[in-house]
Amino acid sequence: MTKWLIIFLTFSQLAFAQQIISGKIVDAETGKPISFASVSIVGTSKGTSSNLNGEFTLPVSESVSLKITCVGYESVEINGAAGNQLIQMKPIAILLNAVVVFNKAVNPKKIVRRAFASIDQNYIDHSFMQKFFYRHYCKDDSAYGRLIEAFVDVWKNEGYHSRQKSAVDKEEIRVTQLRRSLDRTTLAQGHEPISVKNILQTDIVAYQTAIKSDHMSFYTEVSNLKTDLDSYSFTFEGITTYDGQEVYEISYAYKKDSALTTSGQYLTLTQATGSLFITTDTYAFVKTEEAKQFERNTIRSSTYYRKYNNRYYPYQLIREGENYLSDNGIHSFHIDLMSVEIRTDAKEKFVGHEPGREELLNIPYDSVFWSNNAVLKTTPLEDEIIRDLGEGISLNKQFYMYRQYEANLRDGGKNGVEKFNWFKKESKGKRILYLFFWSSDCKLYLTDLELAKQLNKKYRNRIAFVFLSLDEDEMQWQQTVSKYALYADGIINYRIGEYSEIQKFFRVADPPAFILISRSGEVFDSNGKRPSNPALEDDFKLLLGKSN
Repeated sequence: MTKWLIIFLTFSQLAFAQQIISGKIVDAETGKPISFASVSIVGTSKGTSSNLNGEFTLPVSESVSLKITCVGYESVEINGAAGNQLIQMKPIAILLNAVVVFNKAVNPKKIVRRAFASIDQNYIDHSFMQKFFYRHYCKDDSAYGRLIEAFVDVWKNEGYHSRQKSAVDKEEIRVTQLRRSLDRTTLAQGHEPISVKNILQTDIVAYQTAIKSDHMSFYTEVSNLKTDLDSYSFTFEGITTYDGQEVYEISYAYKKDSALTTSGQYLTLTQATGSLFITTDTYAFVKTEEAKQFERNTIRSSTYYRKYNNRYYPYQLIREGENYLSDNGIHSFHIDLMSVEIRTDAKEKFVGHEPGREELLNIPYDSVFWSNNAVLKTTPLEDEIIRDLGEGISLNKQFYMYRQYEANLRDGGKNGVEKFNWFKKESKGKRILYLFFWSSDCKLYLTDLELAKQLNKKYRNRIAFVFLSLDEDEMQWQQTVSKYALYADGIINYRIGEYSEIQKFFRVADPPAFILISRSGEVFDSNGKRPSNPALEDDFKLLLGKSN
């Protein structure tokens, strides 16, 4: 009897451990969803956030109570019963500056200055670890081309005791779990493998530029608000509330900035506007928003903070934007970083850094982990991303495809024949292939190599350019690939050797030789046109037209 009781209790505990609390948070008056509300487990630092549609999910291992907070709304506390719940939050009207009565006029600039001076009193001032869920997706025009999800640990050696000029100056980063799609965007070659450092620096409480500057840089990931405070104008908008506390709402704008060009005209430089939400009693930042713009390019950043043990920490960081490319295309990106838990035990300390491409490939994948840990709930938009990238294949399966794909595309100097055969088979039904057979003795057709790189940049999302080297010497091949930047913009390289079965199959006698293969996997032209032949693009367009 005791044995069966133990088994029953074990299975009962496992079943309960998998319970999921889910809900949708809406405005009680309008019924509209409330995005990025804080959902925290009472008495702990654990929690999640609502997504753009106000929805959230949270796995729990015991009976809990949840506290939901959001700037401009009354806080709500509920019993976290499993299942789906509709949670209504009552909005609190913002008292505009015209009707707010104080003993003396509100000076918004002084409030902001005091908020920066009060960081040590409002935020954790000693070392701690914060666990995050990370999501990053990109698209070219309307087509999604990249999705990454990860779990990330960040150890802050000095907490918020001192401001940093960039992430990882005084902290450690560790990616513990990762899943992702292939990167099919036009900027794939220039993409950082993962952008943890970038999104961390959305937190203006932790990071500020170190040196004052005459002009704001659009590409600087760290705020200069504190450092260049005098370069901004501030406006007091009114009083709202957050978690039972009154909060100043202050808007700001960077001074109009321009530079004289050589043509005698003035060029408008980077502009920035934003909003700060600061408690009226302790001067703590509880929410920040900023939009930077240069020409038609835009970056928007937001950070939301929640309170735990009388100290604030960020629970949701967002950075998104649009870059206009030279061909008038638009590359868009969106990064979320959502806090999962805070740990302050010194035993949790680790040493780590933002991993590179090879390190990310070596992170083991655990599908059970993903089904039992808090993630920012997907929206129909993000489900659309998964459909765009994987043709309906789940992100879990796409991750296995990504690992295999990367393993076969990288280090093409080893087992090149085997890797090319895999890639050719994997491409059938998906992409057109343009094969370029070459060798290190390529001075007579260097122009074609360079033109092939340009064509790859133009057609890379629809045609795969594969350089097949007949070199027998791997070292010589590596030196030539590096010398002429043949990995540029995502060109695929394999060293197959001079007497390979691939060379025989395509009847290639001497380089250079060019083969064009249709999306169906059939050879379209066994004596393909050189990149220097303008008619090659006519063949590309013909095949692309057939595949649409």
